[in-house]
Amino acid sequence: MIRRIYSSTMLRKSTGFHNLPLVVLILSLLFLSSAYPQNVNEIFQNFKQAYDKSNNFSANFEETTLFANTKSVASGRIVFSKPNLLRREYVGQKDASKVIQITVFDGKYGWTYTPTLNQVNKMKLNNPKGQLFPGIGASLDDFEAIYDMVLVPDEFANPKGIHNIELTPKKDFANPDVKEKFQIWVKSDGWLPVQVGHEIELEDGSRQSAIVKFSEIKRDTQLAPDIFKFVVPKDAEVINLSEN
Repeated sequence: MIRRIYSSTMLRKSTGFHNLPLVVLILSLLFLSSAYPQNVNEIFQNFKQAYDKSNNFSANFEETTLFANTKSVASGRIVFSKPNLLRREYVGQKDASKVIQITVFDGKYGWTYTPTLNQVNKMKLNNPKGQLFPGIGASLDDFEAIYDMVLVPDEFANPKGIHNIELTPKKDFANPDVKEKFQIWVKSDGWLPVQVGHEIELEDGSRQSAIVKFSEIKRDTQLAPDIFKFVVPKDAEVINLSEN
């Protein structure tokens, strides 16, 4: 696209001050190139620095899953806080004030409550380091050792400063029975993740994927002191999935 603009401009305006718009265009492209680096390592390092400095992240989300050619869409609100605190609420598609399911990680246990069943699943958390996003640890220090990373070009997202980093496990970390990849869309304005994705392909060729898109993103805000505290509702059935 840039080459076509450049060539046609040269043909129409080849002398004198008529070349000024071309000079401005070239300088603008050079500026954008430095402001929004296209190298995957540079983009990842910018994201990593912002991620490492982040203490918490909250947003509305829309989650699209595809399994066995069946597509489902859910939405809700989510809050993460380092190292291993989480609150996720799925809400009704027609009525966002109606909570369909709540999941809380309090640092020691994970709780999932489904109001329609009045049932709580309790599970001991086994990851002492925790995570800020699903599939991403509290730190990104090991990512370059574990994953191969490439940029996926996107003619619509890239001009908006949004870059798609695709990660696939390196041979020593890959599951030989499953093909797996992650995707993280980061925006250069603050290097916040605006979307994450996960896709796996099983031995039988079947695939399942999930993409979570974030909106109304906030980072490092003052959170309510009890936001990651779960209180079992009255008369709710508690199913303890913990080992002890």
